[in-house]
Amino acid sequence: GRAVRKPCSRPAAAAAAGRALTARSAEGSGAGQSRPRVVFLGSPECVCSVLEKLAEAGGAGGAFDLCGVVTQPPKNVTRKGKMSLEKTAIHRRAEELGIRQLWTPEKAKDEQFLSELEALAPDICITAAYGQYLPKRFLAAPRLGTLNLHPSLLPRWRGASPVQRALVAGDVETGITILYTVSKMDSGPIALQRTIPLLGSETSEHLLDYLFRLGADLLVNDVLPTVFQGELSQETATQQDEALVTHAGLIAKSEGMLWPHNETALQMRDKVRGFFGWPGTTLPVAMSAAEEDAPVGLRVKVSEAEVVRFADLQLGDSAGSDRPVEELLYVPEREGSFPAVGIRPATDPDHVLLLRSLLVPSMPATFAKAFHQKWMTAQPARWMGPEEEAESFAETGGVLRSRNKDGDGPKSKKWPKKGKK
Repeated sequence: GRAVRKPCSRPAAAAAAGRALTARSAEGSGAGQSRPRVVFLGSPECVCSVLEKLAEAGGAGGAFDLCGVVTQPPKNVTRKGKMSLEKTAIHRRAEELGIRQLWTPEKAKDEQFLSELEALAPDICITAAYGQYLPKRFLAAPRLGTLNLHPSLLPRWRGASPVQRALVAGDVETGITILYTVSKMDSGPIALQRTIPLLGSETSEHLLDYLFRLGADLLVNDVLPTVFQGELSQETATQQDEALVTHAGLIAKSEGMLWPHNETALQMRDKVRGFFGWPGTTLPVAMSAAEEDAPVGLRVKVSEAEVVRFADLQLGDSAGSDRPVEELLYVPEREGSFPAVGIRPATDPDHVLLLRSLLVPSMPATFAKAFHQKWMTAQPARWMGPEEEAESFAETGGVLRSRNKDGDGPKSKKWPKKGKK
């Protein structure tokens, strides 16, 4: 990748802001009081690397003092029928690191929180996936402003889901942007960007983790030193080009459906990559585990996707191009490749989407070989279009049901073993 330092157009103003830091030593005694005071705001697991990097660099004898952390308040969660309060990943990590000041306001506009923040008088605040809107009063509190780590190449993909949107759109590159926070979301001037190529195998979960780790290094090693030295400020950072803005809106669960009737293999692969974790990607499949049972339409969760040319699979005559395009293919293990279930899109039959992990409702996740043995040998399995999928789901609720002892009607969610009624 490449690091791009945005040019500074007003070095005098930045220098004045940096020199103002020296006055802070008069506010208290001790060597620690003369260091710039930093407050970090974040919530999910993927930004723990940012907190850890700041804690490492802002410890005793460091270039600055990490004096506080702000995160979302604990939330009620239910597991195994029991409800409990769960802290954010940042909350837990801040406690482990012994951060002396930890806030969990319901809203960032909370009066008590803002008063305490103003009393602390931070020199700069750092945000990374905090998850709340920051009011003007908050933004006015830190002397040198607030910096945000955003995992995209702004102004492309402003919003809540930049990594997911970049992958689903098939972007060939992305990156991390460190920018100043202003009232309008993700629109502040840019301090630094780094671009990385996308190779087609990344998933949103792993890419998020990588970009925030990269951003943490750039923040501590490149951006903060120039801010503290007066070489960079909100006034001298580079403004974004509003003509190039694209938005990364919230993700709806329905976006995770794969539709081979009108999506290409690459489009489906990119949805599998981008929607990894939540909402996940689901393929509607009509299938049966027994010759005597009619196929049932189910939503099969899929992951680990790859695109290949159909002609390169060399499946033999039994899986030739005369087979219905809707029929799922089984691709045995090849040199350097694990077995896979193949999907041929109707509008892109020359390519195949290979899937290596599949999850049938009410059953454990399986790899392609086991899925083939159970669901593709008694009868061919095939993907469904939206109308057939909706009709099938209305009938079954997407749940596998076995027969009762008289051979009619549903009894449980367990599918009968092959050859048994």
